[in-house]
Amino acid sequence: MSEAAVIARTGSRPVTVETLVEDLTALGLQRGMIVLVHSSLSSLGWVCGGPVAVIRALETVLGPEGTLYPG
Repeated sequence: MSEAAVIARTGSRPVTVETLVEDLTALGLQRGMIVLVHSSLSSLGWVCGGPVAVIRALETVLGPEGTLYPG
């Protein structure tokens, strides 16, 4: 999928670390959890900051006592 197509699929709300933290929290992720992540970045839409932003959001939600396993 082209970058233009991914940006077009993102919609009106930009995907940022802050919006990802809101979304992950709404999904039920909590501080201290152990999480295995396997994701298609393009399914999130265009993420400002790319994969690093997704990881930062996960680390923010899980906190230092949480564990993040890449899938």
